[in-house]
Amino acid sequence: MKIDGVSHNVINMYKKNVTKTEPKVNVIKKDTIELSEEGKNLSALSLNDKSVNSKEKIEAIKNKVMQGTYTVDSKLTAKKIIDVIKGRDV
Repeated sequence: MKIDGVSHNVINMYKKNVTKTEPKVNVIKKDTIELSEEGKNLSALSLNDKSVNSKEKIEAIKNKVMQGTYTVDSKLTAKKIIDVIKGRDV
């Protein structure tokens, strides 16, 4: 039996089947928030005659977020979530 080696047709077929990959471009995505009309209307509500969404408080939180100094008390957040789930006064 005589074996001549690999023919050029086989190599060319292999090269045609190899897929070329293009480098991925990393796109930086930013988070966005949209409020519904119902959500916007909620800002008119008040608790104990105090504005729930006072502009000063919102601006203070925005500034802290922009500076990277905004922190959330995870224990208090968890407690509030459990209170809402169990129907306790919030």
